[in-house]
Amino acid sequence: MATQFIPYTRDVEADDPHFDHNLQTVIDKTKNFIAESVTASGTGQAVRDAHAKGYGLVRGQVEILDGIPPEYAQGIYATAGAHDALIRFSNGSPYAGADARLGSGMGLALKIFGVNGPTLLEDEPDTGTFDYANINAPIFSATRSSTTCSSRNCS
Repeated sequence: MATQFIPYTRDVEADDPHFDHNLQTVIDKTKNFIAESVTASGTGQAVRDAHAKGYGLVRGQVEILDGIPPEYAQGIYATAGAHDALIRFSNGSPYAGADARLGSGMGLALKIFGVNGPTLLEDEPDTGTFDYANINAPIFSATRSSTTCSSRNCS
């Protein structure tokens, strides 16, 4: 582990000689999963290979503060300012069924808009967006209350 921050440059990355093969394997498995999901999901529709069931979308704003230390002020953090953003809350499961069957893994994704400069996506270099896809968590960011509720009353 580095003892000091290393600014990102392409030469920091190590090339994997099997990258193209591994990438194609992931693409093929994802395509197969989605194609098979039409019948496997029980919905009659194709679903995503992860986080198939969304629970909510929140609109907000992300502010990049001024005065970030130079070693961290790169990429989206290089310029202070405010950006419109969306947060998507979802279940981590690749299925869109009943919550009781999906498990408790939850996800949160953040999309930031109005970002200057090219993205790392070769097929979308000028979208002006930045995405954070957070790793599944065993708990949701706002847990259910311990109260017992009927359709009209909570106790």
